[in-house]
Order: sequence, then structure tokens, then C-alpha cells
Amino acid sequence: MRKVKGQILVFEQVLIFTIGVAILMMSITLFLMYQNYYSSSTDQDQLTELKEYMLSNIIKICEKREMNSSMVISIPKRIGNNLYRISLSNQGLNITSEQNRELNDFSTLYGLNQSYNFGGMALSDLGEIVLYKNGNTIILDIK
Repeated sequence: MRKVKGQILVFEQVLIFTIGVAILMMSITLFLMYQNYYSSSTDQDQLTELKEYMLSNIIKICEKREMNSSMVISIPKRIGNNLYRISLSNQGLNITSEQNRELNDFSTLYGLNQSYNFGGMALSDLGEIVLYKNGNTIILDIK
């Protein structure tokens, strides 16, 4: 009889330990899933904010009366530890992560491409870009 009692005690302890390990593994997995979700959501929100910021500066330079002018724009070097590329064309403004191509945002130019010609591309690694206005041409370039 004593032998069985000892085996039951060991079995209970092993079962409690196994349940504890399972709970710990589920907690870690759940935490990592939430972390990945919030990181990607935050990165996309930052990209959208940057796009809106860039569009407002494009509109500002278009509104300038001078035919030749430029504007230096400070931008974050990285979004979520990723460098990104800003492309400006007559189709619109596109911002794309260099490491994660799924992380991108695009916007049209609200009809400005009917009055202006747009072009240029810049990588975010310097933290500053320049918008040039030359007549009815707006060019995006690195500083």
C-alpha cells in the first residue's frame, strides 16, 4: 500500500509541474503574439503619420509664390528599426520599408499632379530630405 501512495504523490507533483510549464509556454506565446501585433500596428501608424507629414510639406512648397525654392525636411531615420524609401512621382507619394516590403503606405497628390510634375526618391538613413521647386516641377532628393 505504501508504494502506491508514494507513486500517487510523485504523479501529482509531475502533473502540477507539467501544468505550470504549459501555462508558462502559453503565456510566453500569447505575449509574443501581442508584441508582434502591436509592433506592426505601431510601425504602420508611424508610416501613415510620416506620409501625412510629407504630403503637408509638398502642399506647402507648391503654395510658395517663388518659382525656385527648396525646403529641408527632417524625417525619422528608422521606423520600427527599418530604413524606408520615400518615392515621389506623378502617381503619388509612396513610403516603403526596406526590410519589410509589406510595410508601405501610398497616397495620391490630391490633384496637384495636374499642375505640377513630381519626381524623386530618397532613403531615410540621413534623417533629412530636400524638396526642390523649379517652376512647376517638384523634386524629392537627399540633402
